[in-house]
Amino acid sequence: MRYPIGKVQRYTKERGYKVMKKRASMLLVLCMLVVALLSCGQAFGADIPTLDRIREAGKLRAGVSLGGPPIGFVDDRGTPMGYDVDWATRMAEILGVEVEFVDVDGDTRISALVSGRVDVVFANMTGNLARAQIINFSMPYLKCGIKMLVPANSPYHDLEDLNDPKVRIVVGRGSTGEDMALEHAPNAEIIYVPNFTDQVLQLMQGRADVAFEDNTLVDYAAKESNGALVGRDKLYTSDPICVGLPKGDPDFVRWVDMFVSWQITQGWQAATYEKWWGVPPGEMGSVW
Repeated sequence: MRYPIGKVQRYTKERGYKVMKKRASMLLVLCMLVVALLSCGQAFGADIPTLDRIREAGKLRAGVSLGGPPIGFVDDRGTPMGYDVDWATRMAEILGVEVEFVDVDGDTRISALVSGRVDVVFANMTGNLARAQIINFSMPYLKCGIKMLVPANSPYHDLEDLNDPKVRIVVGRGSTGEDMALEHAPNAEIIYVPNFTDQVLQLMQGRADVAFEDNTLVDYAAKESNGALVGRDKLYTSDPICVGLPKGDPDFVRWVDMFVSWQITQGWQAATYEKWWGVPPGEMGSVW
């Protein structure tokens, strides 16, 4: 069949309009899809660096353990005080933001990070490989070791003395002390308390025979007890105390590492330690 020339030209022109209109519609749909995806990313806070988010909020949310001096406690006015509190305050000062303290303990400090309730954790927390599967750690800002704390007249001098059902060991749940007690004294009675202050109270009241904690806490508690408690000399561990950080932002980890290193090399860490313990800190030695 043959079409007149005028009809052929009109047919081709109309078809061209239809093709162009279809392509324009597809392009519009694609643009709308891209905009929607970008909007979703912004709505969920995707790809916002932690440092930028903290600065925009004007606040650093710091998890601290306020269960025992001099690491962390509350004074008569309800103000957080202590070595870890000073570190969190120092970080906020350098970032140029306020600090909001969130009280955590051995049972809640990791979950507070994972849930996003806090940005960092300064809570006398030992960095280890098991915990590092769940959260990130900075380089250590303190090195310490686990010691035994006992009443002054205690017959118990070493870990090997404790694997007996008559022995009552008081520890914080999720702590290194708990791990040691379960491994080396499985037959002993384990008493769980939320913080170190309660561990000391249990010992002072005769409700427990032994506590395990970092030497920083043990030595301070023995000093403040006026001879009622004694810290045994042996150190069972050499533990790196690190800043706990959330997963997902390696740049933030790098920044916190540099922050910690700077405080150590400039002498701020030593001065702060001596303020709370009255003696210079031990050598930091290797990074871990």
